[in-house]
Amino acid sequence: MEAVPVKQQGREVIALRDPQGYFKSMVLIPPAFFYIASLCDGSRNLRDLQTAYVRRFGDIITSDQLESIFCELDDKLLLDSPKFQALKKHIDAEYLSLPNRPMSCAGSAYAAEPRSLLQQITKMVADAGEPGPNGAMPLAIIAPHIDMERGWECYGKIYSRPANAQRRPQPLVVILGTCHGEMQGAFALTSKNYLTPFGMVQTDAGLAEGLARAAGMNGLGDEVSHRSEHSIEMHLPMLSVIFGGADHFNLLPITCNSFHPFIQEGRSPSEDPEISSFISALKGLISAMGENVFVIASGDLSHVGSRFGSSLPLDPVRLSSVIAKDKEMLQYLAAGDPEGFYSYIAAEHDVRNVCGLPPIYTLCKALEGEGRLIDHSHWYDRQEASAVTFAGMSFEA
Repeated sequence: MEAVPVKQQGREVIALRDPQGYFKSMVLIPPAFFYIASLCDGSRNLRDLQTAYVRRFGDIITSDQLESIFCELDDKLLLDSPKFQALKKHIDAEYLSLPNRPMSCAGSAYAAEPRSLLQQITKMVADAGEPGPNGAMPLAIIAPHIDMERGWECYGKIYSRPANAQRRPQPLVVILGTCHGEMQGAFALTSKNYLTPFGMVQTDAGLAEGLARAAGMNGLGDEVSHRSEHSIEMHLPMLSVIFGGADHFNLLPITCNSFHPFIQEGRSPSEDPEISSFISALKGLISAMGENVFVIASGDLSHVGSRFGSSLPLDPVRLSSVIAKDKEMLQYLAAGDPEGFYSYIAAEHDVRNVCGLPPIYTLCKALEGEGRLIDHSHWYDRQEASAVTFAGMSFEA
């Protein structure tokens, strides 16, 4: 879950949001409840919690009070309890029975009404001031997955490349997207088509199954990871516009799990057989598809400030330092060095919370080519003292 400190009627509370969508609205809880919940990782008993509470707040909490807090947290679906697991099982089964993946962020991350959305995207590309070459399609791009209102300039500049290129009919678009929620395994594919305000985008289920087999996966992996994940969905309306319709391209959507375990263990993801096998299989697919494939790594860069758990205030000076580190980090991708990109982030213990690390690393390992930086932007909220950075890069065939 994402936790953000907010003010409610002059009092500080913690707002919790579930990116997986098992509960739809924000849940507000007192800081003391949040502190107790943060300790409930399965390694402590009631006495441990009481001791920690005394040390943190200088006050005693009884077993009955803790039980009452647990009941309230469970009622709000914040505990990994039988109640939550029953709900999760029901929602997951309901999703897996659907033939198509419903939209999850239409009306929030982008306009839901088709005409308004078309105007939004057309204006975004036109206003970017980066027409791009009228030559061949780029082989791949790195693009944000932040909402369109905040990332419009970067989206416009990077999507002007394929929008002004000579396109082949019915290309395959492979999207590697960050998974922001819980996920089993390093990668997950799906056979489900994706719904958009412009209609249905067809997923190439045969290619998904073939890629999974070539990678040695058990089936398609954790398909539920696609259910509420916005990193893939964000690009489908823009692709529908630049290709002339939702039915004018085929899709191969892939969710990518976090690399934090590798950072903690001090080793490269390439040392993991599951990841190396998948990258090898993806490389083979890209080579086999030739000019008829377009690959996207959908990932934002740094997430800094109080909204993302930082105890240090984010001011313009600190933000300028974050931006400078971003640019140093991106130089490795421009030089075709994904291991250098990973090592730069790992050396900092991912203190800047680079959520796009897994898809960007995977893309660049599969391409083995140099990238060109098209744009590097950020969204800065002075009130929340928080910022997100993101970039657009192009890789030529």
